[in-house]
Amino acid sequence: MKIQNTAASKAFDTNQAANDDARIQQIMELHLTGMSRRNIVTTTGETDHFVRKIVQGVPVTKKQPRTPFDKSAGQVYELATREQGIKDYELRSILHSEYGCAWNHSEGCYESMYDKDTIKRVKTKVRDLATTNGQHANFIPDWIDDSAPTASRVTLEQAASVLCSRLDELMDEFMFEFSSNDSTEAVTKQRFAARRHVLKLLSGLGQEPVSTLLERTKNITDGLDGHADIPAPKRKNGRLSVDRFIPEPNTHDYFLDFVEDQGWMKAAA
Repeated sequence: MKIQNTAASKAFDTNQAANDDARIQQIMELHLTGMSRRNIVTTTGETDHFVRKIVQGVPVTKKQPRTPFDKSAGQVYELATREQGIKDYELRSILHSEYGCAWNHSEGCYESMYDKDTIKRVKTKVRDLATTNGQHANFIPDWIDDSAPTASRVTLEQAASVLCSRLDELMDEFMFEFSSNDSTEAVTKQRFAARRHVLKLLSGLGQEPVSTLLERTKNITDGLDGHADIPAPKRKNGRLSVDRFIPEPNTHDYFLDFVEDQGWMKAAA
């Protein structure tokens, strides 16, 4: 019986030591992330005295992010260092969640509280962290198919080539019919400007909205022709007055509303 009791005592001591090691390890992991001692006590259920004894003199190596920028960078880093990288919509979803958005009562849409500079700074921070840790951060465009990345890229490049060829043909037809310049330099500039104008109308990526571009150029050509079409009725006020505003929709998915307002869902379809 004495031998059995000794063996049982040793087994109990071993289990107790393993349990203590697990408790200590959990406390240390939480402490190293920057969690306060009070929160460690609440999370682990240990006494404040025990937690204080474990973490005393141990410096914090990784503080928990507090600002929207740090929180965003941390989440983006986890996804960007994956094998498949992070898609643009995932990046914007994280920024939208951390920075939030505001409802524009005049325009009737959500406006994100981050901008292009925020995206650039987050990407730079993530790339620097990845380099420091010997990893690589991948930021992937939404149009790339994860199951066939090369094939999806080649297909779009071929589509762009076809469009460019067709656009060149249309420019040849345009110049044949509408170029009355004698100067070679003037012809070259007219063709370049005509091509750029078409691309602005197609992409909407010019410095002004397409509707504004169309109205401005129409006024120019009408003035040169000496006549104008029946003018469209003008809006009395470009913006809604303060007492007449578009109410914020009652929904739980603000990001989806913002995506739909930007037209990204239609573009993806």
